Amino acid sequence: MQANVCQQVQDGCPFGTYDASKSSTYSNPNLPEFQIQYVDGTEIQGVYVSDVLNIGKTQVTNMTMAAALAANSRGIGIMGVGFQSGEAGAGTGGFTYPNIISVLQSEGLINAQAYSLWLDDLAANTGSILFGGVDTNKYHGDLVALPIQLDSQTQTISSFTVAWTGLEVTGGGQTSNFSPSSPQPAILDSGTTDTLLPDDIANNIFNGVGVLTDPEFGNVVPCDRANDDLTFSFTFGGSGGPVVNVSLSEFVTPLLTTDGSQPTFQDGTLACTFAIEAAGDNPILFGDSFMRSAYVVYDLENQQIGLAQTNFDSTQQNVKVFQSSSGIPGVVSTATAASVVQTFSGYLPQTETALGATATGALGSGATSRSATFHLTATPSATSSSGSSGSGSSGSGSSGSSSSTNAANPNLHPSAVGGTSIVVAGLVLASFLFGGGLMVL
Repeated sequence: MQANVCQQVQDGCPFGTYDASKSSTYSNPNLPEFQIQYVDGTEIQGVYVSDVLNIGKTQVTNMTMAAALAANSRGIGIMGVGFQSGEAGAGTGGFTYPNIISVLQSEGLINAQAYSLWLDDLAANTGSILFGGVDTNKYHGDLVALPIQLDSQTQTISSFTVAWTGLEVTGGGQTSNFSPSSPQPAILDSGTTDTLLPDDIANNIFNGVGVLTDPEFGNVVPCDRANDDLTFSFTFGGSGGPVVNVSLSEFVTPLLTTDGSQPTFQDGTLACTFAIEAAGDNPILFGDSFMRSAYVVYDLENQQIGLAQTNFDSTQQNVKVFQSSSGIPGVVSTATAASVVQTFSGYLPQTETALGATATGALGSGATSRSATFHLTATPSATSSSGSSGSGSSGSGSSGSSSSTNAANPNLHPSAVGGTSIVVAGLVLASFLFGGGLMVL
């Protein structure tokens, strides 16, 4: 409640604040002050607290959290669900404490420190995080496991790094291979909106799609580019590893200024963000623009990540519960043909779901423009019905059609954060609304 970002900016903390003085269950965990700095310049300082955390109707007691007192941006709370060694306290103060996934296990709410993430497509307002289980109705084809890779600085496994080995872009009857020359360490992180690729590969994609790089708005494309028939196929773990197909429409995301208007190109065409960036000095990172098309299972105990092609718009459930130290339910194989070492150190870049620029008017002044070199054609479903990107046993293909299009909705606005949960023996399911990004560190 005392955070400066909430007091200085109108609607600076739109999803509520925490006030320890009004909590009858608050206690002081007697830990050093909290501080963290991300590579995008975001800085947060505060104090650690211990209190009851509610995930829908599920109560988690004695939960250690950080209450932000000073932040130079972002008035949205973040829940990190990762290794204790990756917590801010371990990185800056050399201490650890039980985080959310370990407390859920110690309180008997889940059997293993594991969870599954289903973001659904760009047009969806809701998704789910399933603690302690796997929902087989949320993916197509095979669920394949990947070993989580070592961090070079700590010589431990502390980030969700896997080996990324391939990328093909298919459209207009042609296929272009943009695979890295050798396996690359890549972090699967839902706390980042965009996908960060090696500079040479990202620039080849920018040229192929015809991305305009604007000094004010970043990488942008015409919003109707979402209707083009182009598929990005990402391979992980080498031979036999999972393949996740992402349609171009999932990379064409809403772009709004702070006054709610949508920028246009000089010819009046509506502009959208292209949610791929050149990584530069940052790590290779697969954010929400990729992860919406993947069903991702994080098994912290066995240090594995399961990947499969997502089943967009699924309304049914078929939950398989993790048993203690038994591995990921439903995994058909583990891809071990490639290994890498994560050399990046520090905290990941955190990006917002919409660019908060104040500029208005047309784009183009001082921008780097490119003419699309891919053979782009409109998808047959762009004006009628469309199938969601799915997979057969080989990790490619498509599922049935629906009455709505997979194209990006340029008028999509974030909705208020809320959530419900159910508790079944050995798992906790939380569905969430997208207002800010759910961060998985």
